[in-house]
Amino acid sequence: MKVGTALAAFSLAGGLLCACTPSQQHDSKAASASASNASASDLRHELGEPALSDVPDDVSQFLEGNKDQQLSYYRIGDGMRMATANEHEPRPALSLIKLYIATYVLEKGSFEDKYEALDMIASSSDTSAEELFEKYPNSIDSVAKEYGLQATKAGEQWGTSVTSMYDVVRFVVQLKEDNPTHPVLVAMAHADPISEDGYEQDYGTAKLQNVVGTKWGWSNDKTLHSSVSFGKNFVVAATTYGSADDLTDFVKDEVTGSNLRKGTDRYQKALNGESVAPVSPSKSSAPASKTTITVTSTLPKSEKKGSDKGQSKDGGKAKRGDKSKEPTDAGKKSDKKKKDKKKEPTSSAQSESATSKRSE
Repeated sequence: MKVGTALAAFSLAGGLLCACTPSQQHDSKAASASASNASASDLRHELGEPALSDVPDDVSQFLEGNKDQQLSYYRIGDGMRMATANEHEPRPALSLIKLYIATYVLEKGSFEDKYEALDMIASSSDTSAEELFEKYPNSIDSVAKEYGLQATKAGEQWGTSVTSMYDVVRFVVQLKEDNPTHPVLVAMAHADPISEDGYEQDYGTAKLQNVVGTKWGWSNDKTLHSSVSFGKNFVVAATTYGSADDLTDFVKDEVTGSNLRKGTDRYQKALNGESVAPVSPSKSSAPASKTTITVTSTLPKSEKKGSDKGQSKDGGKAKRGDKSKEPTDAGKKSDKKKKDKKKEPTSSAQSESATSKRSE
């Protein structure tokens, strides 16, 4: 275990964190709109209260997305939300489940295990997740009950557990309300660029403006990706069947200045008692994929570390742009297309036209 990361998390837990904003220009109009709307008195929630907002879910569930995509967004301050219609559906939790395990261990685990739990968040260590879940088998269900996570349930192994993007956002919001520099949040802010098993942690919601911390998840075969990020005034989580780039494109297409303004308008109308027409169910209303995803290694314990998710057979790092080291149907875009894209960030998002693709 890399004690340095865990020590940093503990030492910074009482300090002030600065936003890690990508080095890109801001959309000034969107920034102004977001800042003014987030200036209202902060809303707070009781621990375990499942509802994030006082307005009906269909006011917020206007984002696009197909049956394989799920996204939930919450703006801290005024409580505005944006989401796909399926945000409450249980999905494979992947490594996002480590947030729940770590929180339980910090509350009830041994001194040594607390440090391992924090390093698990930063490095996304499957070895630590397996060891801690074996030692604390009630950790996931206990945290789900404590924090009101209604779609979250532990599997027989940590890697077969499920959660929803709404639950993940609800959980991180509660951590921030309880302690803006909670050790789990600090560990997310100091995540390793490369995970323990060699996978790059730099996609999805982490690509939005003003992100401070992120936790990522991916399946063994790289056909399912997820992430949750937080900034000073927002929390957002998303998942999709497809590549890491597919998730990034999906997030950028939905979390835009235009949608932030639309969400604010719908939310304020609902608060004022005005009628807000629900968005007609479209792509996102289709049932979720029935694919079962397992991310727990089946190798002997002596061979597990660095071998179950991201390592190629020759032991190299699983870089997403290297087609020789991942399934050919992962739906990746070429490096040339990546370089040709122009990034146009908003206050907490970037708008970029893209088409999400599913890996079968």
